[in-house]
Amino acid sequence: MLWNFSQIADLIINNKKERLLIEGSFGLEREAQRVTDSGDLSLTPHPEVFGDKCRNPRITTDFSESQIEMVTPVFNSVEEVYRSLKEIQEEVEAGIGEELLWPLSMPPRLPEEDLIPIARFPKTEECQVKEIYRKGLALRYGKKMQMISGIHFNFSYSENMIDFLYAYWNEGEDKRQFKDKLYFAVARNFLRYRWLLIYLFGASPSCDYTYYPVIYKQLEEIEKCWFDCTGAVENLEQYATSLRVSRFGYTDTFQNKHNLYFNSMEEYNRELSRILAMESPEYLKLGLYRNGEQVQLNGNVLQSESEFYSSIRLKQNVGKGESQLEALTKRGVKYLEIRILDIDPFERIGMSLEQLYFLQVFMNYCLFEGSQFIAKDEYEQMTANHQLTAIFGRRDDLMLHHYDGQMISLKAFAESMLEKCRYIAELMDKASGTSKYMDSLEKQSLKLRDKSFLPSERIYQETKAKGDSFVNFGVRQAKKNIERI
Repeated sequence: MLWNFSQIADLIINNKKERLLIEGSFGLEREAQRVTDSGDLSLTPHPEVFGDKCRNPRITTDFSESQIEMVTPVFNSVEEVYRSLKEIQEEVEAGIGEELLWPLSMPPRLPEEDLIPIARFPKTEECQVKEIYRKGLALRYGKKMQMISGIHFNFSYSENMIDFLYAYWNEGEDKRQFKDKLYFAVARNFLRYRWLLIYLFGASPSCDYTYYPVIYKQLEEIEKCWFDCTGAVENLEQYATSLRVSRFGYTDTFQNKHNLYFNSMEEYNRELSRILAMESPEYLKLGLYRNGEQVQLNGNVLQSESEFYSSIRLKQNVGKGESQLEALTKRGVKYLEIRILDIDPFERIGMSLEQLYFLQVFMNYCLFEGSQFIAKDEYEQMTANHQLTAIFGRRDDLMLHHYDGQMISLKAFAESMLEKCRYIAELMDKASGTSKYMDSLEKQSLKLRDKSFLPSERIYQETKAKGDSFVNFGVRQAKKNIERI
């Protein structure tokens, strides 16, 4: 957008609009595998007590029949959405009997590929599209990669905030066009600075040995064009923050060839439409049917928009028979979906309320900062920062790309960002009459001074001290979480 940090801060302060910084709409989605008390993936069907997967808006399945997805309604405060996810999780725990909810993003002990059950849906046309899409994912990427889980944070600014900014900074466009520009600008800054969230909240530094084939397959693909791959694998547990969002996790191989820069609705629509229509010789060779059953929606680079594995998505509510891209084109951006949050095994529902407060501050930081269009060189730097932090984030000497073209230490870069976040948090506390935003920020600042507070480091140190396997640690934390009810 046209503003910079000080301009928007001054505008809000001078007009006494601090309250706009804490307003908004919030939603959460959490994925979690059902496991046995030995840490093995459950192979039982989705519990009937939860009803029809296509019609239960709160409890459904993700990729696998064993992978539950919990979805909250939309609320106007993070406290409400946090309570809602907690209530849904308690309902799930009651409904799965003796099974446990896996408390980590990386999968539990997995069986052979053929035994991992893809989610099954009723034989309606709408539901069968979901099942065929999942079969296509299994065919293209393998089932084990799809068993990774996470938390998605859905966020939008209040209409009061949109109206306030529109009154001062519109350039003659209508409100919907301005709103789209604003959300695209925030999304670009999120891509620039997402590495900080990976560092602070990454909680997947290790995995079970049954996931290793996915890592080795990735190594074969990237070792010729990416630095020190062997060293990366050898030091994963010691230095990684999030395997889930790294090249060894939920990999977006398409993104490496077909980049979307989030510069405008027109560009986004044009490029994503082009990619959706682009045939892939590799996927066509796999075939659309096997043994008389459809196993892919199509042979294109992407079966659907859902296969676009971006760190952030621009979203609009869809109507019956309408695609997400059609909805965006017709009605514009309604909210943003943040997709890089790991499940924290030390938190009852996989994340803390303090983390949600910090995410509010961080999204306002992405709004405050100037947001120029992204070009190819900067996109590559942003991607490098993401990967470096995910795989080497706990190295004390890690250097990242600053967007002025220079290299900067992760700690120095983070400190400069948190200093601005501190200013925003003070404004938000003034509006809320609390200290909760500054408290959450100070808790994150502590992780820079002492990495033992990082979830990734806590997992590494605890498993090392107790001589635990990945699976034993996960089972123990899953049982602890139930005890916290």
